[in-house]
Amino acid sequence: MESAFIMFLNSFLSLFHVIFHNLFQLPSLNKLWILDWRTFRWYKIPIDQGAIRATEFRRISPLSIAANYKDHIAKGLTVLDPGFRNTAVIESRITHVDGDRGALQFRQYPIGHLFAHHDYEDVTHLLVWGEIPTPDQKLKFRGQIAKRMIPHQSVINAIQAFDPDAPAFLIVAAGLSAWAASQPLTIPSNVGNTIYEKSSNAVDDGIYRSLAAFTTVVALTYCRQQGRPIHQNVDASLSSIENMVLMMGRVDENGRPDTRVVRAFNKLWILFADHEMTNSTSAFLNAASTLGDPISALVASVASGNGPLHGGAIDIAYKRFKQMHNKEGVRLHLADVRDKKCRLMGVGHRVYRTVDPRIQYIKAIMADLEVNTECNPLLEVALEIDRVVATDPYFTQRRLCINADLYGSFVYAALGFDPRIFTPFAMTARCAGALAHWRESLDQSPCLWRPKQVFTGKVM
Repeated sequence: MESAFIMFLNSFLSLFHVIFHNLFQLPSLNKLWILDWRTFRWYKIPIDQGAIRATEFRRISPLSIAANYKDHIAKGLTVLDPGFRNTAVIESRITHVDGDRGALQFRQYPIGHLFAHHDYEDVTHLLVWGEIPTPDQKLKFRGQIAKRMIPHQSVINAIQAFDPDAPAFLIVAAGLSAWAASQPLTIPSNVGNTIYEKSSNAVDDGIYRSLAAFTTVVALTYCRQQGRPIHQNVDASLSSIENMVLMMGRVDENGRPDTRVVRAFNKLWILFADHEMTNSTSAFLNAASTLGDPISALVASVASGNGPLHGGAIDIAYKRFKQMHNKEGVRLHLADVRDKKCRLMGVGHRVYRTVDPRIQYIKAIMADLEVNTECNPLLEVALEIDRVVATDPYFTQRRLCINADLYGSFVYAALGFDPRIFTPFAMTARCAGALAHWRESLDQSPCLWRPKQVFTGKVM
């Protein structure tokens, strides 16, 4: 009886406080007021940047007001959010995506400005270090990467051990693992110290090394798939994309990087350099939150990015285009989609609800390459899907649109690349963003990513 009276009194006093506050002061517009009907207690939670701290909910417990603070925390509320559908895991200044407006910007630059006036090297520097590089900074940046692009023999051996028809992401993951293993002094647990914490020089070195490793491993993977010899002639005056093209053997009559490929990659990869907290980026940060090395974290990112609901959707969509073959095939396939017999791959996005802003720029690259339905009949299939999705009420009511990753595959196809390497190319572009977020996270206090769960089984 006494406990019930205390609960009632506490609720009454809290309610009186709220009413008094609103009557005699300006209302607080940056607070969330919560009434817990289990205890009749009021809670005030600050709102900052349109977000509230999930840890604030730990104060909301069913225990008596007289209970110990630690007991309240132990019994406090947990936010259940499967798949992080409405949970922010970091604060960042790197990338802003507005899905309703169909807008994307890196740092303070809209994506359209970067696409028109810069290349991938500029954008990588911008994402990681917060500024467009000067000519001298750009030369230094490419030199730092180039000198780290020579793989250890163990990396080559690991890649050559795979069957050429093996899934590319497994070859890339193995190549990266071999690369990390070939440099044991860069592994914190191996040297018995937190190498990257509070050491900007070590972090920057890790970024150069990771960019070099990923670019080289993907180039070697492509060579393995195609049965081509491995070229290790790295030029310190060239960008990482140019050196990658050299390694893949895509050169002109003078042995220089194919300018058509380099130009297309430089523009296309700007559009995919970062996209905020994607599944693969968060997988990278989850692994890196242990304060491990960045190349090992990239292995986790590669494994994540390969799934059909992420980067692997590009591969599946391209294969299904071949199955559809023509407009009649599109009609039959979309009928199955409406009947929920299958999923329409390459359409829809977790963030964008109007239009993916990157598509207009990909179409500009395709126009520059003179990509048309004659040179790639599958483009006719994609364009027909695009037309139906933009006009059919079934899709428009669900606010679905063509995914930029899908259109990006047609650029690679127009350049003569095997579809098996499309996803690894996209992953290489995304390295810039993942490493930028890693560098930003190390400027903050270490925080091990360790989600909670809600146990629904029987407690014995």
